Amino acid sequence: MEIMHKSLLTNGVNPHAVEARLRQRLLSLNITLAHLDRSRGPRIGESGQLIDHLIIESSLFRKLTNHHWPNLVQAHGTAISMWPGLWLIPLPSKHGEKNHRDQDPFWVAVLYTDALLHCEQLHQVCERQGHDYHAIVQQIDPTCLISEAQLKSTASMITWLHQDANELTIQSTQIQTMSSELHTLHEELSLLHKLSTHFPVSQPPDVFLSQTCEDLLQVMRLSWTAVQLVEDEPRLNELSGRIFIAGSAGCDNQLLQHIGRQLIAMEHRTHDPMLVDDTNQVDIKHLPQVAKTLLAVPLMRENKLFGILFGGDKTDGSAVSTIGTPLCTSMAAGLSIYLENTMLYDDMHALFLGTLHALTSSVDAKDTYTHGHSERVALIGRMLAEAAGLDDHMIERVYLSGLVHDVGKIGVPETVLSKTGPLTTEEFYLIKQHPIIGTRILADIPQMHDLIPGVQFHHERWDGNGYPEGRRGYDIPLFGRILCLADSFDAMSSDRGYRQSLDLNGVCHNIAQCKGTQFDPDLADIFLQMELQPYHDLVKVQYRAARQERMSA
Repeated sequence: MEIMHKSLLTNGVNPHAVEARLRQRLLSLNITLAHLDRSRGPRIGESGQLIDHLIIESSLFRKLTNHHWPNLVQAHGTAISMWPGLWLIPLPSKHGEKNHRDQDPFWVAVLYTDALLHCEQLHQVCERQGHDYHAIVQQIDPTCLISEAQLKSTASMITWLHQDANELTIQSTQIQTMSSELHTLHEELSLLHKLSTHFPVSQPPDVFLSQTCEDLLQVMRLSWTAVQLVEDEPRLNELSGRIFIAGSAGCDNQLLQHIGRQLIAMEHRTHDPMLVDDTNQVDIKHLPQVAKTLLAVPLMRENKLFGILFGGDKTDGSAVSTIGTPLCTSMAAGLSIYLENTMLYDDMHALFLGTLHALTSSVDAKDTYTHGHSERVALIGRMLAEAAGLDDHMIERVYLSGLVHDVGKIGVPETVLSKTGPLTTEEFYLIKQHPIIGTRILADIPQMHDLIPGVQFHHERWDGNGYPEGRRGYDIPLFGRILCLADSFDAMSSDRGYRQSLDLNGVCHNIAQCKGTQFDPDLADIFLQMELQPYHDLVKVQYRAARQERMSA
């Protein structure tokens, strides 16, 4: 409210609004108004009777007002006689309580007394304009005539009306200013609320940062805004060194990015918001061609600089002022928290994935023939989920489910897993327990509950002849149907102790033959249209890593 109060004191009152309000009030009281202009001559106001036009538009009236001009410009709120029965009361000027400037036009109230009916000047005006004097007198409304004793009270009334008009205009200006300030405050609070409600890191950071720039652009009414991130923070990952821009700075993004990096270099020394009234005074090349005025706020968190939020030039041509600094500072604080949360989330996600990879590697290591199998199944599962049109979150969860789909093999004897010949009934029974064992392992981890269907049902078949529950068709959860295809594809594409791998054509032929019996027919059709090069690239990487491991052993 301090900013609002200050604006009320400094904005002042529009004198034209006061003058217009006063004239409107006088006209409602049937008081004639005339506008006196030395160069153009006098003219009647918004309304008037025949007698008003006859007198005010006469050459005699112009001659006399020019003659009395020095007295009129000094006679604020005082009645001045032009001729018997004709009085003028100058209205307060648009310059306030001061006297009228000598040559400036101004308004007067025109008042008539009984003496007008018998004066020689009215005879002259009627004669010169070709009117019958007696007929004109007959048309004069007696209610328009006042006594000379009423002149002083009428002049006082006009002064009071001017004071009322001035007060009403002040109040109106205050209301308009408060409304504008409240509207701006509402926009700022709405923006801060929007920023805080979008803090969850599930929203992609590039989308969040771009939208924040756009929102700030609209509220601050800047020509452009940008967020430039530092390059020396490895935890920012793919965000490191990037710039996000809203609006048009009249230059390419590379130039604006260069300016952003220079501002970051300056903020490394100060860590304070920067308001630049004249960018020519800042030692940053090309900055003046991008903005005349600039506001820059560092993105700081616990004395760590993540980047800078900056913007230039108001859309209305006015300079960027300190009024916007608190909002930008709050926005910068919010962005800093968001970036820190994003980095923490990425750290936790990387730790989580690292743990899963370590777990799956330990499982795959129990069987030399399935080394890297879980990672390949996860990749194929993710590719199939993406091709089937699942959203990004579901695609990622399918990938994680693929990584741990065989975690239950921890509970299967290594001699059974590594057996090169046919399995006995008892051994096959042990193998079929790994989906159940895997389900029990993950059941105590709430964050992995949605991965369980892929672990538990990836050996179910579309025709109901799978295990462990013999489910069929759409009773098999989607994760199970996706990973069934991914697991079978990798199994057929890999050497096993009891058979050689099939080539790609052979694998695809078997999948086509088994759709509707072993595999979901819709997913099988999608799979057969997929580009599998990423899978083959991963196989090569794993092969080289395994070979290097054997050579270094």
